Amino acid sequence: MFDLVLNSFFAAIPVFVFFGIGFWLRYKKAIAPEHDNVILQLAMDVGYPCLIFYNIMKYMVLEANEQMSSIGFSLQGICCGFLEMFVGVAAAYAVAWCMRLKIGTGLRTFTLTAGVQNYVFFVVPVIQMLFTAPGDPTLGVLFIHNMGCEIFIWSLGVILMCGGIQNMHVGVLLRGPLLAVIFSLILAWSGLGQYVALPPIMKSAEMIGAVSTPICLIIFGCSLYDLTRNFTWQPRMLAAGILTRLVIVPALILLLAWLLPVDPLIKRIMVIQSAIPSAVIPVILAKRYGGCPDVGAQVLLSTTLCSFVTLPVWLALGSRFVAPF
Repeated sequence: MFDLVLNSFFAAIPVFVFFGIGFWLRYKKAIAPEHDNVILQLAMDVGYPCLIFYNIMKYMVLEANEQMSSIGFSLQGICCGFLEMFVGVAAAYAVAWCMRLKIGTGLRTFTLTAGVQNYVFFVVPVIQMLFTAPGDPTLGVLFIHNMGCEIFIWSLGVILMCGGIQNMHVGVLLRGPLLAVIFSLILAWSGLGQYVALPPIMKSAEMIGAVSTPICLIIFGCSLYDLTRNFTWQPRMLAAGILTRLVIVPALILLLAWLLPVDPLIKRIMVIQSAIPSAVIPVILAKRYGGCPDVGAQVLLSTTLCSFVTLPVWLALGSRFVAPF
């Protein structure tokens, strides 16, 4: 177990290196805040969909992985992604209720920020560091699993943050990453993928997709710099966020993964996701739908920094008792 803890610790280092680069670039004013949206749009609507397409085509079509190619396996992954988000948000709501938070003082923002992990760009480099064997399908399984996370965020997550279903519309779901998963799965399931996953297309998708993770992590580091300068620290909120996101929710997700009769590859993804700190998306939603961005920012920042210590521990426990790495 010590070796796994050590390897997990090293796997998290590149994430924080990119955070540090972004933090330093913002401090030096090399990347201005008004540039963030354009850069993120490039990464999220071009780079990340290419990364999804490449990995799903690689494992489900080119290598014809029997497990990943089945519709049943994909549905398992999607449902588990949605369910673990639901469990995390429910646990965060219970903590917020115990803190007597109300709408207007951080109830919605704390619930979504502490309940939702950074399920994309924090996870990808960790998987790339931990699972280096040729043909290992873990990264491809992640993108199938994350479709359930995307569905939760852009349906129940938005409903929670905006206080009702009235602000929901179809366009909220029509985002690049979600469409890329749907498109890639249809190609793989229908057999048309073999006519699309040609060497020039795959190489282009691989090269474009490779830039999405570093770009998003660097911009996130820029955001961390902005967050540290624009709010007053609330020790009670910090402690509650760390307890919820890095202690209570990981334990619940590991228990869920242990209980569910799903494929071990999906359990592996759930183990990794359990240990991940809060995502930036809830903070963005709080700004857009009248939440409390300061509350989300504190939970986001504190859990991100503390996860450097807790992530290896939860990965080791999950590998030992739920799904061996």
